[in-house]
Amino acid sequence: MHILLSDKRYTYSPKFRFIKPKDRQKVKVKFANDLILALGYKFKEQSNYFAMAAEAAFMSLNPLDRQNNQFFIELDLQTSNQETVNLQEDSTSVGLGYALSCALAYRSHIKKPVSHAYTCFATGEVSPSGNVHSIGHINNKIQGAIYAMTHRHTGPFFVFYPLANHDEIDDALCKEVELLGGTLSPVEHITEALQQLLGDEYDGAQQSGSLTFKGLRSFEPHDAYYFFGRDKLTSELLALFNDNPSLIKVHGVSGSGKSSLIKAGLLPALAQQESNICWQVGLPKDFKNSKSLLTHFISSKDAGFESVLKTMSVSLEQFIEELTQLNTTYLDELALHLTAHKKTYLWYIDQFEEIYEIEPNNRLLQSLAVLSEHTPISIITSIRSEYLHNTDMVGRDFYVPHSLTAEDWLKIINNQATALGITLEDGLAQTIQTEALKLSHALPAVEYLLAQMHALAIDSNQPKVLTFSQYNQLNKLTGVIYRQAEYILGQFEPLTEQFFELFIGVNINGTCYSKHVDFLALEQENPHLLELVNALIEKQLVIRHQVHKLPPYVKLTHDCLITIAEERSLDQQIWPRFYIWLSARKEYLQWFHGVEAKYKQWKNFSSTPEEQHNFTLGKHELQDGTKYLIQPGTISLQSIKNYILASQTFYQSGLEQKNKAQKRRLFTTSVLFVCALGAASFAYYQKQLVESEQAKTAQALSHLKDNVLLNIDSIEPILAQYLPTFQRKYLNGHISKLVDSVDDIALDDIDKLKLLLIKVRILRQDDSTHIDELKSVLATLEDQIKNIDSDNPKELKIAISFNYEFGVLLIKQGRNEDAKHYLERALQQIDDLPVDATSILTKAKIVSQIAFMALSSSDIHFAAERYNETLQLLDSHVPTENLEQAFNVLRVNTFRNLAKTVPSEQQASDLLLRAKSVLEKQLATDPNHLVSQYNLLRIYINLAENSSNKVEADQYYDHANELVKLYSIKDPDNVHVQVAQLLLASRIGNSKLKQGYLVEAQAHFLEGLDITRKLRILNDGNIDWQGHSIELYMTYGDYFKQTNQTEQSAQYYEKALKAAERLHKQDSNNVDFISLLQGAHSKIAIHLYNQGDKKSAQTHLKKAEAFARHLTQVHPDNQGYQVSYRKKLFNLGYIASEIGEIDNACNYFEMGEALSNTFLQSHTSIQWQKAKNKFEHYIELLKCN
Repeated sequence: MHILLSDKRYTYSPKFRFIKPKDRQKVKVKFANDLILALGYKFKEQSNYFAMAAEAAFMSLNPLDRQNNQFFIELDLQTSNQETVNLQEDSTSVGLGYALSCALAYRSHIKKPVSHAYTCFATGEVSPSGNVHSIGHINNKIQGAIYAMTHRHTGPFFVFYPLANHDEIDDALCKEVELLGGTLSPVEHITEALQQLLGDEYDGAQQSGSLTFKGLRSFEPHDAYYFFGRDKLTSELLALFNDNPSLIKVHGVSGSGKSSLIKAGLLPALAQQESNICWQVGLPKDFKNSKSLLTHFISSKDAGFESVLKTMSVSLEQFIEELTQLNTTYLDELALHLTAHKKTYLWYIDQFEEIYEIEPNNRLLQSLAVLSEHTPISIITSIRSEYLHNTDMVGRDFYVPHSLTAEDWLKIINNQATALGITLEDGLAQTIQTEALKLSHALPAVEYLLAQMHALAIDSNQPKVLTFSQYNQLNKLTGVIYRQAEYILGQFEPLTEQFFELFIGVNINGTCYSKHVDFLALEQENPHLLELVNALIEKQLVIRHQVHKLPPYVKLTHDCLITIAEERSLDQQIWPRFYIWLSARKEYLQWFHGVEAKYKQWKNFSSTPEEQHNFTLGKHELQDGTKYLIQPGTISLQSIKNYILASQTFYQSGLEQKNKAQKRRLFTTSVLFVCALGAASFAYYQKQLVESEQAKTAQALSHLKDNVLLNIDSIEPILAQYLPTFQRKYLNGHISKLVDSVDDIALDDIDKLKLLLIKVRILRQDDSTHIDELKSVLATLEDQIKNIDSDNPKELKIAISFNYEFGVLLIKQGRNEDAKHYLERALQQIDDLPVDATSILTKAKIVSQIAFMALSSSDIHFAAERYNETLQLLDSHVPTENLEQAFNVLRVNTFRNLAKTVPSEQQASDLLLRAKSVLEKQLATDPNHLVSQYNLLRIYINLAENSSNKVEADQYYDHANELVKLYSIKDPDNVHVQVAQLLLASRIGNSKLKQGYLVEAQAHFLEGLDITRKLRILNDGNIDWQGHSIELYMTYGDYFKQTNQTEQSAQYYEKALKAAERLHKQDSNNVDFISLLQGAHSKIAIHLYNQGDKKSAQTHLKKAEAFARHLTQVHPDNQGYQVSYRKKLFNLGYIASEIGEIDNACNYFEMGEALSNTFLQSHTSIQWQKAKNKFEHYIELLKCN
């Protein structure tokens, strides 16, 4: 195997030496000492490449070979010119050569055929999964193979290289390779190359995976080498199997590791114990019914007996019919045949509970027990414990506990890592162990956490080291679980509050606990929650359990989800969505905890009203219950509302009956006394009643006033923190009700305005706010703001806040002129306030918004001045601790936007990297801060957009994509995040398309289209997503063009053009809109030209040229706009020359020449010089002069 280099004169050939392994690591690598010296500082980098290639080669072996072998391999490189190895830095293209050489060496070491009659060359980057990625200088490397075959080798040869580079190879080189007897072989995975080399001798994995942790997948028999922590259970299960029971039911709760214990524990142990064992595994969900499942086992090659039935002249259908009737008709004869084979047969049916979910009275288990009792076939099933009562005491039970010892946890973490060649930072294993011991059912979470940490490590410069940084980035063990929960609840948004109220309680100490919810009652009373609960059960976040013959119940699997850190802010909580919900209802939940026993009894006696009345709420309980009932959104479950209302009705009817009884007694005591004193008593009573009612009314109004002020004081701190979109919408509705009622409450004017200001903030944060609602609020408040006393600092701050919030709100709606009026008024007012950190921050925010409006209207110079003024303001004052976050957020946004005003890529990159540095510093101390994560996401996108290096840009987009996925789980309704997802779908899809990964590219494009549909419903007027949708349509059109689907490509180019025209009509001066429109015209022009319609192509190109010319006039320093304009001129000239319009062609070429000369007077550029030469060539060719 020869590794191709950028220098075509040389190749490197790997040579290997195998060392006897001294530990449990499956794949271990080292370099020969001479090679280490030759590589120097590049040793660590090349060591990582070789380790990944060696793992990919190992995974190309078949599972049995991987199970039975481990490799410690030493690499040396021999150069074709016998000189010292001299690899360049970042020489990733050696990976494919390393991997293929390694794979052949492994096969040779374990005595597998490796002979082939070819000289082999390889170049390409390889990931641990065996995927082959694109590289640079592909033509130089093909030339290297040709040079080697011409000067050093003879005979047939293969050149293996990435499929993504195939279209970059010059046709002349392809022909030259063919003439020399060679074959160019593009590959996407190393197994493709091995199959071509070895043909039928290749018996490895057809689609190998990565050598990593199992994550949420169960272990398989060939994973036994990595299966730790269950030694005692495996021995106990093996001992039970050796007792020869007719059937074994392995049961436990969901996520306890039943399947892995059998497949990676018991089956390999049996294989060691007995040489002639045959097993077959089946899942009920893979088959239509239980008969199909039986057919699968009987027909299997490994552990079936269909051929025996043929010998017995019994059809498969006959046998199954008799067996399902529990008849033993054919079993004795079958037993004789199978016993003669002297083999042990084992059938394992995983997730047996799925049969009972479809057919509760199914008798398959009884049939299998009969089969096992009369034949040498052993039957094992795994089933969740809550379904055990369906099995009718058939067979022997084996319980798998969900809790593990501290020692077992360390075995799972450390021994697995050792086998995979992975190391953990000191103390990390103990940290994970400690957290795992606190959780019930932590096994899947630990495996998932380790797999996710390894995925992060692979993308770092230490792919074999798991660190605390990765652990914290994933929100620790509890964070991994939380993300699953948030993703599911985000899909069932309207049901979230009902789910929480049903499944979570708060005791008198204020501690949250997970409730046991009667599953049958849930089905009857809350059927709309079933889909949500089943989805959570599937993801092991809710557990369904049943004890003996009691009704099944469901509860949260992981109590860590409902653990609250009282001293931490919202965005630092394990589960912000739950924290927000709990904060608003904790007092109610504690009250309900005290009356829940009564409530359950009241429900139980629903059929006997006389008994039911004994369990209604008492007087004081009812007072609190009524208070919570009238608070909007506090109680979500209708059954609890009904309980309070029924108690209220019963209590009132009881009072009425008491009053009637008292009246009757009073009447029978003394009619005369009543007559004498009736008038006086009635008057006195009336007076007392009036005074009492007045006092109650005053008290109620005072309570209402306090309640409103309490709402204001509790809402304001929440607004200052990160607020997920779904909670903003809830607050918006809550505050709307308060706003509607403030005029009738004795609030001070300043308190009313304070409440209304919160309303405006909520409207600004909620991207789904309709413009009509904004106009209504502005009209209501305009007069009140004008009347504010400017001498009162408290009132003046409110006025400034109003004007600032109005301005930002109007900017979001595209009403910049109106916004400018409010912002300038706020800027004037702020000078009347004393200078402190708060006033400085407010002024800087106002100035930055004025700069933003200037930037969007293409007044670059003014925008740059205002942004620099913003930075000066921020640097002029040291913020207090509680304002430091806000200062940094504004500073980061200013750097981002200031980067758009500078003329060069380097200046823009410097500003963006400064912003990135600020954010990384913040995230180093608080890695889970969502606002900082979102800002870092935007910085990555800006860096990618600004970078002319495609590889670097793709890396930035990948970083952004990782962040946006995490963010979208915590705030699934956030329009800004969805806009970012849309942009990334376009950019990453386009990158995959250029690399030739068509399937991956289409997946990104389809994801983008789905987001576009959501955004159109959520906020049709948002200009950000409209702009990105145009880009998506154009890149998806390119996909159809590349796959030769011309009708679809034309359709998407037209969609892009129509969308760009709509956007341009909204603001004809917006340079971004103009750029999108000229791009859409260009795409359609190229498409029409390729279809042969040159006149129509010319029409669209002329429109594109006009827009491109305008952009160069508005931004004369923008090189991207100038390049675009130059290309339009050349294309127009070329088309004009083809259709015979020579004068027009000469005009365009001369304009292009003049543009090139002007640019080259102030810049040095090879590309522009080449362009100038092309213009001159066509001017001379057409004899324009």
